[in-house]
Amino acid sequence: MRRREFVQRTSAAAVGAGALAAMPAGAAASRGRGRGPGRDTAPTAWPTATTQAKPWTRWWWLGSAVDDAGIAANLQAYRDAGIGGVEIQPIYGVKGNEAKNRAYLSPEWVAALDSTTRTASRLGMGVDMTTGSGWPFGGPWVADEDGAAKVLIERWTVAEGQRLSVPVRASNPPKNKPVPPLDRLVARAADGSTVDLTEKVGADGTLDAVAPAGGWELTAVFVGRVRMAVKRAAPGSEGVVIDYVSERALPNYLRRFDEALGGGSHGLRAMFHDSYEVGAANWTDTMVADFAQLRGYDVVPYLPEVAGQGDEETRARVRSDVRETFADLLLSRFTERWSAWNEQHGWRTRNQAHGSPANLLDLYARVDIPETESFGPSAFPIPGLREDPNYSTEDFGRPDPLVMRFASSAAHVEGKPLASSESCTWLAEHFHVSLSQMKPELDQLFAAGINHVFFHGTTYSPPEEAFPGLNFYASTEVTPQNTLWRDLPELTAYVTRSQSILQDGTHDNDVLLYFPQHDLWHTAADPLVPQFTVHGAEQWLHQHPTGFGAVATTIQDRGWQFDYVSDRMLDGIEAARGGLRATGGTYATLVVPGAKLMPLETLERLVALAKAGATVIFHRALPEDVPGLADLEGRRAKLAALLGEIRRAGRRTAVGTEHRLGWGRFLVADDVDRALATTGARREPAADLGLRVLRRSHDEGKHLFVANLGKEAVDGWVPVADAAASAVVLDPHDGARGIASLRRGRTTAVRLRLEPGESVFLRTFARRRVHGRRWAVAQDAGRAIALDGPWELRFLGRDGRVSAPRRLDALRSWTELGPDAEGFSGTARYTLRFALPRGARADEWALDLGDVRESARVRLNGRELETAWSLPFAVPAGDALRKGPNVLEIEVTNLAANEVRAMSQRGEVDWTRYYIVNITYETFDPKVWPPEASGLLGPVRLVPQRVPGGPFA
Repeated sequence: MRRREFVQRTSAAAVGAGALAAMPAGAAASRGRGRGPGRDTAPTAWPTATTQAKPWTRWWWLGSAVDDAGIAANLQAYRDAGIGGVEIQPIYGVKGNEAKNRAYLSPEWVAALDSTTRTASRLGMGVDMTTGSGWPFGGPWVADEDGAAKVLIERWTVAEGQRLSVPVRASNPPKNKPVPPLDRLVARAADGSTVDLTEKVGADGTLDAVAPAGGWELTAVFVGRVRMAVKRAAPGSEGVVIDYVSERALPNYLRRFDEALGGGSHGLRAMFHDSYEVGAANWTDTMVADFAQLRGYDVVPYLPEVAGQGDEETRARVRSDVRETFADLLLSRFTERWSAWNEQHGWRTRNQAHGSPANLLDLYARVDIPETESFGPSAFPIPGLREDPNYSTEDFGRPDPLVMRFASSAAHVEGKPLASSESCTWLAEHFHVSLSQMKPELDQLFAAGINHVFFHGTTYSPPEEAFPGLNFYASTEVTPQNTLWRDLPELTAYVTRSQSILQDGTHDNDVLLYFPQHDLWHTAADPLVPQFTVHGAEQWLHQHPTGFGAVATTIQDRGWQFDYVSDRMLDGIEAARGGLRATGGTYATLVVPGAKLMPLETLERLVALAKAGATVIFHRALPEDVPGLADLEGRRAKLAALLGEIRRAGRRTAVGTEHRLGWGRFLVADDVDRALATTGARREPAADLGLRVLRRSHDEGKHLFVANLGKEAVDGWVPVADAAASAVVLDPHDGARGIASLRRGRTTAVRLRLEPGESVFLRTFARRRVHGRRWAVAQDAGRAIALDGPWELRFLGRDGRVSAPRRLDALRSWTELGPDAEGFSGTARYTLRFALPRGARADEWALDLGDVRESARVRLNGRELETAWSLPFAVPAGDALRKGPNVLEIEVTNLAANEVRAMSQRGEVDWTRYYIVNITYETFDPKVWPPEASGLLGPVRLVPQRVPGGPFA
């Protein structure tokens, strides 16, 4: 059960505006729990809630069939529910609604955009939009030659003294499209030499050349076009995806936005780019020249290696150079150019770099708001947490906090205040997602350094649209038509309180973990240009050839506070006071996790940092070689000389081999955890208890986010890394806060109890003793009192009518109460009259609701208690409980799934009009769903609690 801290605990009602500073407008009034947002300067205060501290949502515009009245009504509903802003995402329309569609970027569409930003500004909300429709970037104005490109390979063998008997052309060219142009034709002779024969190819494809002694192996490289269509394109934006690494494609693409939007900002905060998903793209029409400029040698003689020929080592090095070139072009020709264009218009940039064939850190580091993604359920072992049985881990994997850290690391190292996330995507089948399933996913994001969540997502739906409103696939359906909307303000208030702290102060990570990108690129295997996707992290992160995944997992599980760093990001880091200083903060040390290949410039940079006083830890060994092919022997000689200098300064220690370099050192160690303990980095020992911990700094101490995502309760003294004179516990679940009990000695510890699924913030003060009401930890104190019934049950209709009462002698699912109840989605009120047994005593009483499907508003004797919306489902009874007769009312709201199922079985909804699919990307057919258990399933119990210092303690 949910064991809450009761006596002496400061409730939201008691502390007034401070505790509700992060509660969205409207939420406080609906709960009757105090005043609206305000600033409390007390040491126990929540930071003032800003628009950015609230959760935002991706706003699907189906066909862009929006109007001013609908925009205003939708945004008002979102604001009232605690949502701080929207990201406009225009996509395909609704069948039969075509007359209302607005063509993307038409004057009518821009007018709708302006209506949105005006209304949002009036409501105190923010607006972002995608620089495009659907994803990736593309549209009808993208010329064929600006479309994403891929290399096409043809090979022929020509015998000695013979000519090629067929034209030099790509086989199976696309019909009614330009023939893929020849980029280069090279011939490899028997002695291994190559010659460029491109100039010998006539306009008709005839090769005017005769093979020498030993014959030729010919390799032709053509510039093909991927011709990938924009996914989920809105009307007016259907077309091909751009070539992200082309010199001309992005400027040509953005010109259409300049024409449509003009020079003004249109009230937008930021432009957004969704995850890079152009899987087949691996070339561009200037690749040969770009390669020579960036890599320092001509790739033409090595085109057979690009095509998969030659010895494995040379092939791996050449292909590594191709991959690095593509990554460099993606950074310079897309990310940096797009960011500069946004800056000219006064917009910030939000970018999902994952999926890109580049070092994700470099792409994230060049935008204002790096954004990660949380896709699918994480399978936390929290008792009672359900998972959709149809979710495919084989296809989609699990959300991975180590992947999430790529976005937050770039934000931390580069000093960017926000790191965002597309959150709760495909968490379960349509209309099957509960608030209790969303919370732990958001906690995992917070613990990974994310502080600006976007729900995925919310579909614009006209107010007159009947239940269940307009819908979009892969979405959690965070919409007013969904039944979860009734208690959504509880979740948005939780997020707002949490993010008000996570956006306050600065991060306090003190370990940098080098990401060995070149070891990933150095392979002869296909694909030529691999993508680093969220769904493929098991391959590229956890099976990284250097053991990066194992090292990162160890550091995370041991509570070290860390960020990733790339080769390029190291250029902005300096040694300072025995540690490292980046734009975004200071670090105690840097860890290199088993990199076998390292650019010479990177190792030189690490040596310089060590000589200036830094400690660099190498897991197991120093690097062995340099990546790529250019001047290979020259670079190898320099690397060997540098490694020789390092090794000459080596000596064995209890931890590993230490190499003193100037004022600092390299430390080569098998045990990274032991090595980190010698550096001045501070791990959070609460991780040893199975807790997820994130640490930030404020002016007088630290903020710690502590989440229990495990299967067992944590009850006792929870240690923290930094000494503290005092500490405050802040519960984002309901805004309560109080002065923590501290135990000081060799380490500082805070007295807490966290049930599985619970989370709190700790605010520590290094020197100041703060005072106020105590945070007292309650314990069970005797046998619980079962509240068995009989219960009175009434269903509350969406039209305001209340059903006739039903008597329940025992709690059971609505699906067992007949066809009408089985097909009901919404809210029902349970009423129970009971008397507290004579002689029952406790300092406080906890009302344990047992199994709740899915959220419950609780009133006791007419007094509103907390709403139970997350695991575990229990609320404090407080002083509402009487010694004599009591009246308990519980309003339970279930999933929308059962009514959607019933409507579908009755043939009342034509789901094909939405063009949506189910969670397995097959036909969406709610008729076949089993009914979902609904209502208060219990058992419901009153649990006596004893609190230190209480009258019965």
